Amino acid sequence: MQATALNDLRGGDATRWSNIAEAVSLSRTKSAELADLVGDLLPTDEGSLVVFGSLARSEYTPDSDLDWAILIDGQADSLHSKIVQSLRNKLDEAGFKVPGPTEIFGGLVFSHDVVHAIGGEEDTNRNTTRRLLLVLESKAIGGELSAAAHGRILNAVLNRYILEDGSFIASNRRKDRIPRFLLNDVIRFWRTMAVDYASKYRSRSGDKWALRNIKLRMSRKLIFVSGLLMCVSWALRESENTDDELVVPKLVTHLHTWTKRPPLESLAVIVKQYAPELASNIFDCYDAFLAMLADNERRLRLERLSPDQAYEDDLFLEARRIATTFDAALTTLLFESDGDLSRLVKKYGVF
Repeated sequence: MQATALNDLRGGDATRWSNIAEAVSLSRTKSAELADLVGDLLPTDEGSLVVFGSLARSEYTPDSDLDWAILIDGQADSLHSKIVQSLRNKLDEAGFKVPGPTEIFGGLVFSHDVVHAIGGEEDTNRNTTRRLLLVLESKAIGGELSAAAHGRILNAVLNRYILEDGSFIASNRRKDRIPRFLLNDVIRFWRTMAVDYASKYRSRSGDKWALRNIKLRMSRKLIFVSGLLMCVSWALRESENTDDELVVPKLVTHLHTWTKRPPLESLAVIVKQYAPELASNIFDCYDAFLAMLADNERRLRLERLSPDQAYEDDLFLEARRIATTFDAALTTLLFESDGDLSRLVKKYGVF
């Protein structure tokens, strides 16, 4: 078994959190299957097939949707639309579930909008979602060229956040600086997800309400907490001299390294260092959540529950209990487990 913080927290028990392990294994299998499907579909180093959602987080279960986009870092070309259609056909033939109806995924995404339209009227809800998920949960599928294009665009986004952040102007020598521009966007995205959850209840007439409720409280909250920890972790690192002209590239490298881990593993890194006593409450809950998603009968039951039915349904109440325990453990981690961590969360995460 690969050495990871999550495996260290298992304490040598290979059967602990078995549903997380199964999801990781299935994610690897599906990623390899996708790589075979895409083959040489992307003809240059200007494109990358990028997956988001459960596959990118290594939490794929048998009934998961496949959230994907072809990320283009170059000039527009009429060939691009043909690539998208070809890929859609291949995915359909292979039995992958299509993305949701929002049209955020399942097509082309150009790097210019993702990098340059941060804030302001041009930064639509769709663009914000694509950019933040690129940072918080994305994975390139295919060979070295696909990975290089994905990494190049991700670096450009991170550089944009840092180069325009007043915390990192040359005259600022504070040692507890964090990337506030990025953190503010992470917090904004979390609130946007919560607002969109309510909006979708109306626009979809309550369809899949109970399942979306639990996902908001588990996997959506996970990526927010991971993003928050990514930002404050810069000030928590072991002391080093960053009061020089290399502070920006060092910070970008730090953030890019963080993005290479699935959010659950990044959370495990922090739990292992600051609050290993919370491991059971946090990861037992997430393991139980993935077990529900992997069980077709229970997943369908949650999908079909209306808000009026949910609070009288034993399965939903159990899922809600798991989410409440998960939330309480995260709250303890962020606000009570360690003085330095809590100080940074209170200082930057609240105001």
